[in-house]
Amino acid sequence: MVASVREQIAAIQAEFESRPEGLVRHVQRVLVEALDLADRYDLDCDRVTLAAWGHDLFRSFAPDQQIRLATEAGLSIEAADRADPVLLHGPIAAVTLRQRFGVIDDEALSAVRDHTLGAAHMPMIAKVILLADKFEKRKRDRTPVMKEIRRLAWRDLDMALLCWADWKWIEEREHGWQSHPAHWQARTTWVAEHHAELAMQLGVDPPTGS
Repeated sequence: MVASVREQIAAIQAEFESRPEGLVRHVQRVLVEALDLADRYDLDCDRVTLAAWGHDLFRSFAPDQQIRLATEAGLSIEAADRADPVLLHGPIAAVTLRQRFGVIDDEALSAVRDHTLGAAHMPMIAKVILLADKFEKRKRDRTPVMKEIRRLAWRDLDMALLCWADWKWIEEREHGWQSHPAHWQARTTWVAEHHAELAMQLGVDPPTGS
């Protein structure tokens, strides 16, 4: 018998009893933001709650454990993941939620899997979880630009995602960090779609690659 969404949420919450207190508080702050956006965009609160609790299930695990769990889950591990294994915690959680907790909601699983780097095409729940994760209260207090991205998210999730990606790109360039291929592919798609939408609004042909 498949567990209900609320039963799945309860099971995941029980798992957090073994996680660091600071991580639990982060997830709770993300949930506050995600539910606010869910109300704004008329999303199912239980599905959003499921994704919010699931997104950082393995965030606190050590790098060698991330690599081991990703390997056991059959995930593709890029060179960028091996350089920074914490990037694997979302994909690991998505697999675990399906296999161990019986989660079959593909959109919620996508939200968990892609909340760190984004993806070229994301359902609404995934956009909400990624953004809520980035501008929960502690993070926006630490990084003031997240306050602006939060305000923007209330008007346009896609524009908020693109602004976050631009901020991330600048951060990576300033610190000499490499962009993860998956994130770069997502950002490239978001930029292309944004310019295509602008072109439609202006009644001109969108730019094409050379």
